[in-house]
Amino acid sequence: MEEDYEILRYARGLFRQIQPGKPEPGTVSWDEGMPLDRVVVRYGEVKLPSGMRGKLTPGDWRPLIASSIIYNQSLYRGQRRGFIVRLVLPLGVGEVPLIFALLQIFHMRNEQATIELILVIAGWILFASAVLSLYIHWLWRSLFYAADKRAAEIVGTATIVESLRRSRGTISTLTVQRKRFSLLPGMNQRVQKLEKLLKP
Repeated sequence: MEEDYEILRYARGLFRQIQPGKPEPGTVSWDEGMPLDRVVVRYGEVKLPSGMRGKLTPGDWRPLIASSIIYNQSLYRGQRRGFIVRLVLPLGVGEVPLIFALLQIFHMRNEQATIELILVIAGWILFASAVLSLYIHWLWRSLFYAADKRAAEIVGTATIVESLRRSRGTISTLTVQRKRFSLLPGMNQRVQKLEKLLKP
């Protein structure tokens, strides 16, 4: 279809600009299982939500594709090293009371020690799980916002904001159940972040 051809043409041009020398996308597919506010460009394919087919122009898809290419091509390796430090540090600090408690329990050598050992380990697992969950939530959103910001430098901030607004407006007219919790930011959050760049 002409729509798919135009979208693929935009995607290839953006790919050459963002990832020069890398294999360019070769196909466009419309996936029924994708959330309406997602675009995925990887493994040689531009994957779009089928519920949005015909709702946006190829030009509207262009900024969203740019952001997806940046997000999925790991442009932020240096930043990810900093993310790892931010994760390891709180977990490392949390190990100090854990080790202290374990040493105290091992000196007791009775039934109470076994119970306390179980409680300490359970507490540590809960703490580590909470930290890991918050970290992943923050990491994925931060990478998405960073990708939008970089895409804005390529296609123009006003252009990507307008594409996000049109996409948001289209989604709001469709009776689709939205998830309350998501690791990735929604259209409103992405627009709000980028609108700050438009302010003098």
